[in-house]
Amino acid sequence: MRKSNRLRGFFLALFIVLLLPVASGFESSAQAPRLGEKGASRRELHLPISDFSLTDQLGRPFRFQSLKGRVILLSFVYTSCPDVCPLITASALSAQRALRAWEKPSVFFLTVTTDPEVDTPLVLRAYANRFGVDLSNWSLLTGENSALASVWKVFGVKVKRKARGLVEHTPLTAIVDRQGILRVVYIGSSPDSRRLLRDIRALLS
Repeated sequence: MRKSNRLRGFFLALFIVLLLPVASGFESSAQAPRLGEKGASRRELHLPISDFSLTDQLGRPFRFQSLKGRVILLSFVYTSCPDVCPLITASALSAQRALRAWEKPSVFFLTVTTDPEVDTPLVLRAYANRFGVDLSNWSLLTGENSALASVWKVFGVKVKRKARGLVEHTPLTAIVDRQGILRVVYIGSSPDSRRLLRDIRALLS
């Protein structure tokens, strides 16, 4: 299983490096997006995601497998990020709020931290409250660094801690289908929420 996860992470990382216009594989959260970099690049792919276990904003165990049968929008952020991460969260939030009542039970949103040292369940809960996130179909996840590192690798997310509360990471938003297959990735600071919504609805139908 570990070997399989490493291979999947390797191929996704290779895909991102070769095909996406993010020269270094990182986007610094200490800097605002440069002129002309607003938005996010979108690519389609087909990558099965293995089950993983983390901890949600209430301190409860969370298993990725528990969401099978739903379309999942998953993003990687950290709560003390001053610029890029809030934009990623805002895009996901706009998509959540635009869901129709009958669509909502079939869609789930996940936020995975890239800074477990700071982002405890309590901190993640405060972050969700600050954005007005509807937690009925959204969980914010943290955990031990080793457990998170495995998840980052599977999704091709590179993370580099610069200092306490300051992290560089790949600005990735992903959409996983009902069967647990990663189908779409966005790399960039501000994915178009309307495009996110179209992708979600395409996988619902």
